[in-house]
Amino acid sequence: MVRVLRRFALFLSLIAFASGEPSVAANPVGEFFKRVGRSISNLGKSPTPTPTPRKSRQGTQRAETVADKKDMPNPPSAMPLVTPTPTPMDVRPATVAPTDRRRSRDLPYGVAVLNRPGLVTSPYAPNQGLVDVRAFPKSTEVMDPFTGKVFLTP
Repeated sequence: MVRVLRRFALFLSLIAFASGEPSVAANPVGEFFKRVGRSISNLGKSPTPTPTPRKSRQGTQRAETVADKKDMPNPPSAMPLVTPTPTPMDVRPATVAPTDRRRSRDLPYGVAVLNRPGLVTSPYAPNQGLVDVRAFPKSTEVMDPFTGKVFLTP
């Protein structure tokens, strides 16, 4: 009797398993990593804006635009363009630094200015002005005319 009940239970479980909906192979760990990868790949990108549908109101829209144009004093294209005047950079000549042979120095280099050969910005005062080092060879110790500190020519 027990044997018959076991077979009957096995038969019922096989029928229930076979007649059920088809199983879907779910991989929650794989889906998780796919979503993480997609979110990382879109980190710096801004989302694309969705276009808003326009309603066609031809008669009222035309009247509004004509009225709006009358209210505007000047169109943006007619406004004068204001260009800022460049501030003149103070250019000062560098002087030779006194030699100190007792200790080795770890000095910074001056930063070369693009399209201006022989002019550098001081590593100590980069916003004060330019330093003229045309008279000195590379890696020469010169004194910064703005701060009085020593740096190397590039």
